Amino acid sequence: MSERALITGGAGCIGSVLAERLVARGDQVTVIDDLSSGRREHIAAIEPHRNFRFVEADVLDVASLDVAMAGTDTVYHLAANPDVKYAPGDPTDKDLRQNTIATYRVLETMRRHGVRRLAFASTSAVYGRAETLPILESAPTRPISLYGATKLACEGLIGAFQNLFDMECRIFRFANIVGPRVRAKGRTVIGDFIARLRENPRELRILGDGNQSKSYLSADECVDGIVFAMERAGGGLGVFNLGCEGGLTVRRIADLVALEMGLSDVRYGFTGGEGGWPGDVPRFELDVSAMARLGWHAGKNSEQAVVEAIRSSLVHADGGAACAGFRADDLDSRQPEGVAA
Repeated sequence: MSERALITGGAGCIGSVLAERLVARGDQVTVIDDLSSGRREHIAAIEPHRNFRFVEADVLDVASLDVAMAGTDTVYHLAANPDVKYAPGDPTDKDLRQNTIATYRVLETMRRHGVRRLAFASTSAVYGRAETLPILESAPTRPISLYGATKLACEGLIGAFQNLFDMECRIFRFANIVGPRVRAKGRTVIGDFIARLRENPRELRILGDGNQSKSYLSADECVDGIVFAMERAGGGLGVFNLGCEGGLTVRRIADLVALEMGLSDVRYGFTGGEGGWPGDVPRFELDVSAMARLGWHAGKNSEQAVVEAIRSSLVHADGGAACAGFRADDLDSRQPEGVAA
């Protein structure tokens, strides 16, 4: 049976894929997005469809959110601060406003409109430096970044609203999501590697020691997992790691980028240190058995997802490769230049 869905951040990398999927299955879909990181062209193919509506607005704008929420059955809340890293000079309340307060606005608007079903895009950053890998959903949550801390606060709000107002809520803690609907260079590890190697095909600067190891999932499979769980998981509150088994090091990503660009003998320069930036979690691998018990498995492993993203991004002039707001976070062009020995 078709439903009426609202996707916050629906012009972004994941949200636009989700919007296409829901429209294709016959749902009536509303997207609200302020286009600060999402792109209108991501939804251009479905915008003329009679079952699609676009509201250009910030979810912090209660009046616009009210308009978007009217008649909704299910909310897919993907809108968030797209910059995972904190850099000196950044406002320290950016994650608070765009993650936690925005999520409160969505939940309160849902309550007023009587909307009971929610899918929320959380992050593996809520775990911080986990003592045991792979990480179960029941593992301690000790975030070491403002992004992770404010996403964890969102989870707390969702749990409270679910309990008090009898909602059905699914929280998805994403691995690093990569895909073809890209952000500009200078923000993502794959995009920056491509851009830097186009400028200098003989040398590549990499933050940290290159041994940071993380899980990667393609945007299309991320959407598959969300839709699957929303259709099959029981009522109440559910928390699911969304990723694939295994991981990939930053050094291996550099190797794959060089290989796909047809380059050899590239010299890597490492800045040193275990993490790539303040608040970076050097290693994580998600335990995905909860999704497996529902009957869902990723079809691609981390390396296959990254290779697909590299190939896709090589056809884009800006060389981007990761989805806005979802942790492709091992190289930051705002760091000082220079290549470590």
